[in-house]
Amino acid sequence: MPEPIGADRKLVALFVSLVAFAVLAACGSNYPAPVFIESPECADLEHGVLPVTDFTLSTDGIDVSLQVEIANNSSKRTQGLMCRESIPPDTGMLFTYESDRTSGFWMYNTYVPIDILFIDSSGNVSDKITMMPCPREELTDDDWKLKCATDASSYIPSSEWRYTLEIPADWLSSQNIGDSVVRSMNVSWPGFEMDDPAAE
Repeated sequence: MPEPIGADRKLVALFVSLVAFAVLAACGSNYPAPVFIESPECADLEHGVLPVTDFTLSTDGIDVSLQVEIANNSSKRTQGLMCRESIPPDTGMLFTYESDRTSGFWMYNTYVPIDILFIDSSGNVSDKITMMPCPREELTDDDWKLKCATDASSYIPSSEWRYTLEIPADWLSSQNIGDSVVRSMNVSWPGFEMDDPAAE
């Protein structure tokens, strides 16, 4: 099971601020078009880019920018990052919910490693976990789902959360932020209510 957030490197705070709250249409921004895997498992998936917005992560005087797709309803969250060949650097996906949760995520039909930040309703990071792909190999549909669900037992955060930010695995360390962040890391999204940052 991945280690919960540690304090290997002291980061006083990580602030997430919205540079421009207006959601950008992917075709009207410089957001990289995703490449989707061509396979029978992905044929029926709704492909495409979700609404995109710009974020800035700041910690210990370091500012880094990324663009995130917003998954703020059931169909968008179901699509998530499934069937993508890669997650380009400086991009990710923000999942929003209306109430607190304790469950984790699984990697069914997801083909790239992901770092996931679990964020509570007050804007503090509850946990940070790295999730690895769950390849189908020669498994039947049911056995593949069972395998991914079993793997997901290692992806349960240590405490409640309201939002998640999925980014490419090791992206934080590539930004000189380090592999671990302080559990009380503060997250702020100025310009809208924390309760529902991506409400439609």
